[in-house]
Amino acid sequence: MGYTKRLLDRQAELGRPVRVGIVGAGQMGRGLVAQVQLAPGLEVVAVADVDIDRATTALKNAGRDDAVVENDVAKASEIIRGGGSVAIDDGLKMPELPVDMVLEASGVPDVAAQVAYAAITNHTDVGLMTVEADVTVGLLLSSMANAGDSIYTICRGDEPIECVKLVEYAQDLGLEVVVAGKGKNNPNRPTDVPDDVVEEAKVKKMNPKMLCSFTDGTKTQIEMCALSNATGYKVEVPGMHGIACDVDELDKKLIPAADGGIRESDEPIVEYVTGNVAPGVFVIVRSPNSVVTEELQYLRVGKGDYFKIYRPYHLASIEADLSVGEAVLDRHPSFQSTTWTSEVTAMAKHDLKAGTKLEGIGGHHVHGWTTDAKAAAEKKALPIGLAAGCRLIRDVKAGETVSYDDVEIDEARPLVAMRRLQDALVANGTIG
Repeated sequence: MGYTKRLLDRQAELGRPVRVGIVGAGQMGRGLVAQVQLAPGLEVVAVADVDIDRATTALKNAGRDDAVVENDVAKASEIIRGGGSVAIDDGLKMPELPVDMVLEASGVPDVAAQVAYAAITNHTDVGLMTVEADVTVGLLLSSMANAGDSIYTICRGDEPIECVKLVEYAQDLGLEVVVAGKGKNNPNRPTDVPDDVVEEAKVKKMNPKMLCSFTDGTKTQIEMCALSNATGYKVEVPGMHGIACDVDELDKKLIPAADGGIRESDEPIVEYVTGNVAPGVFVIVRSPNSVVTEELQYLRVGKGDYFKIYRPYHLASIEADLSVGEAVLDRHPSFQSTTWTSEVTAMAKHDLKAGTKLEGIGGHHVHGWTTDAKAAAEKKALPIGLAAGCRLIRDVKAGETVSYDDVEIDEARPLVAMRRLQDALVANGTIG
């Protein structure tokens, strides 16, 4: 890693820092703007938000007192080249500005996917913080970027990305990964609706729908699906085991049943646990060599044949700027979906009647449930990322998976069009 010196060397050579444009100035975006502006060798030159005041405020709170509102691309570009910063109201225009990398923090899958598509087709590097878009069309976006000259990545700091870094670390040491996963720090209540968490949301200063996406388990299902598609590791059972497990039990419980654990197979899987593991991520590893196993035991990594590598935190937007250095300097993504191993399907929270317009992630109607991607395709299961706005054309009972056959879906939505293309390319073997 060590990007700071190299970024400053680049700045000295080019006479300017890396120019970053950020889409989204909500809670996540505000923190991202401030953090990127602090990072040596980087500067935020543009922020886009439908609420232009939020974009301007985010820039000024980050120390960009020169921020001006300018939605004309040519004029905004001139301001940026002159050393200034701009606030714009259309994130899809961001790749048209003279920025080196676009970072997306909208939190809306439809927006995130379109921003990524616009950046890739404009030959601009792009990093997403909305992993919900990646579990919907990430394989398409990564294949497009990899075939061209831009970098598409999910940003550092979220659990699946930091877990991949542990996987890479273990692989570099020649260790075999048995399980990769995270801790869940919210109660798992799959039938929660936003009304159930209003008071808790007030205390945490969160939108109830956002909080509900955590308590109903959807966020965890999405994050572990992303990890699955980045590593090729499967979920052992639909929805994962999700057992109660503390840090000191990880390398005792998440191992094959033959060795005293809960695992049914010996292939690497993704998994989450409840307990004191959150907000950390982990991998469970073993060595194929008895000498190395003895050395790991001597070094007090563990006592048995399985060992945990545990990172007790993830720093969300605080670590996101690391992906800028990796993309701009190394021309390498921090995290991509390179397979389509798992799918987050939409499961009914309660009995749903025909005519219901689904609210999507964190809403009143469905929660996410991760399963094998091929099994989901065979059942025509509706991806959770496409659920919002779909209208049911027949009743769906509580606990049932919503299928494409159950809904009217707006084929004019860009996210739907991208997903249709991805499905076709996966089906004929072009990608995945």
